[in-house]
Amino acid sequence: STMRLCALILLAAPSAVAACPPLEKPPYADNLGTARWLVGKSSWGTLSTSSPQRASASWGNVVSTADNCTGVPIFFLSKLDETARDLDIDPRATLVLSEAAIPGQCAHSDPEDPRCSRVALHGRMHPAKDGDKAFEAIAHVHPAMRYWPKNHGFQVYRMTIDDVFVLSDYGGAKTVTVDSYLKWTPSS
Repeated sequence: STMRLCALILLAAPSAVAACPPLEKPPYADNLGTARWLVGKSSWGTLSTSSPQRASASWGNVVSTADNCTGVPIFFLSKLDETARDLDIDPRATLVLSEAAIPGQCAHSDPEDPRCSRVALHGRMHPAKDGDKAFEAIAHVHPAMRYWPKNHGFQVYRMTIDDVFVLSDYGGAKTVTVDSYLKWTPSS
C-alpha cells in the first residue's frame, strides 16, 4: 500500500517526490534508513501538543498519518478535536511512531525493546498548502476519511520537521539531521 501510494505520487508529480521507503527493515545500525522506513510504513502514531486548555501541559493523541514518499507526515485533523485546536494556538508538536504498531513487526519482543524501532519527529504543524493533493495521499492509505463528516472542520496538516530522533538498537536514541533525513534515498 505504501509503495502504491508512492507510485501514484510519482506519476502525479515526479519532481516533488523523494525516494519511497524500502520494503524491508534496514539494519539496526542504519538510523537514517530506519527513521524513513518507519515513517513510510506507519499508518498511525501519537501526536503530542502543548495544550492551552491544560495550562500548556502536554497532550498526546492517536492520529492517522501517511508518508508522501518525502518523509514528511501528513495528517487529517478535525477542529472538533483538541489536537487541531491546540495547533491553531501553538503549532509545535511531536509525532512518535513505533515499529510495534506495524503488523508483523516486533512480534517476539516488547515495544520498549530498543530493537523495536521508534522515531520521534519534532516540529511545527501547519495546514497543507497543497490540501487536495495531500488529502489524496492520506486518503489512499486511510480510505474511510473520504466519508468523514464535512461539517467537522477536517483539514490536512503537514509537519515542518525541526528534529529527528530514532532508536533502533541498544545505546540510546540518535539524532538524525533533518537535511539528511529529507534527502535520504535507499542507496544513501
